[in-house]
Amino acid sequence: MPDSESTTPSGEPPVYTWQPGGPQPQWLPVPPQPRPTYQHDAQWPPPPRTQGLRRSGGGIAGAIAAGAAAFFKYGLVLLKVGKLGPTLISMVIAPFFYMVFFGPVFAIGVVLLILVHEMGHVIVSRLEGVPMSLPVFLGPFGAFTRMQQAPRDARQEAVIAIGGPVFGTAAAFACFLWAEAVAPGTLHYLLLALAYFGCFINLFNLIPMSPLDGGRVANAISPWMNVVGLVIMGAVVLFLGNPFALIIFILGLITTVQRFRNARRGLEPAAVPPSTRLRIGAAWVTMLLVTAGGMSITHSAIVDSNSVPGVTQSA
Repeated sequence: MPDSESTTPSGEPPVYTWQPGGPQPQWLPVPPQPRPTYQHDAQWPPPPRTQGLRRSGGGIAGAIAAGAAAFFKYGLVLLKVGKLGPTLISMVIAPFFYMVFFGPVFAIGVVLLILVHEMGHVIVSRLEGVPMSLPVFLGPFGAFTRMQQAPRDARQEAVIAIGGPVFGTAAAFACFLWAEAVAPGTLHYLLLALAYFGCFINLFNLIPMSPLDGGRVANAISPWMNVVGLVIMGAVVLFLGNPFALIIFILGLITTVQRFRNARRGLEPAAVPPSTRLRIGAAWVTMLLVTAGGMSITHSAIVDSNSVPGVTQSA
């Protein structure tokens, strides 16, 4: 130890270290290390750097930009991964549109019913030997599938078109049977509501007007059935004033005009014999009766219930 205590030029006590190499240890003071200085030296530790964040657009704007960049980076990759990419992504997004009008659980049920309907087209199309794309959802406008080659004749087009309502109506009746098997409660009424909606949406799709399924079915009977469908859809728009029905009516008007033009150019599917038309017409009328009957049955089941959650009965 030193004989007397010394100080460094800065006035702080020295720090000693032992340095080997001599017969006796030698103690040398370590020069004090200068403390880093900042613009606001009174604040220690120094504040985090935020200048770089401001330059890159921090805050909410930066978060939105980062989210958008992530979607375009990874979402587009999902679109390219296999044939299921567009179906899965659009199916995940679709319930958010229906949540605007319904609850989240009912919205998911609606999307599943639409999926079954569209897969009915895909299954029947492949049974007919016509390749078809997997369904892609269009938000509040349902979903669509696309045949990857033209149908052989009007019968094949009609069979593929009616496959969707057949599968979709079967799913709606499955919801009804499930509802009847459970005790009255939230699940019971949810399934009844889905059954009613499923029958309604499939009945709506059977309106004989392209691009609805009914238009493709009725076209095998007579192209003029599309004109009848336009009149029906026009009445729906006039009496209900639904904006979605108006959009479908406009699309139907454009599609019907195009089909008549294609017929004059020989671009429509080949016509079928009268006996085939009769069978197709009978199948179409049968589906109309089944879906309308399903709506009536599920409506009666809801009305005949003692109580419905959220509805107060008055004497």
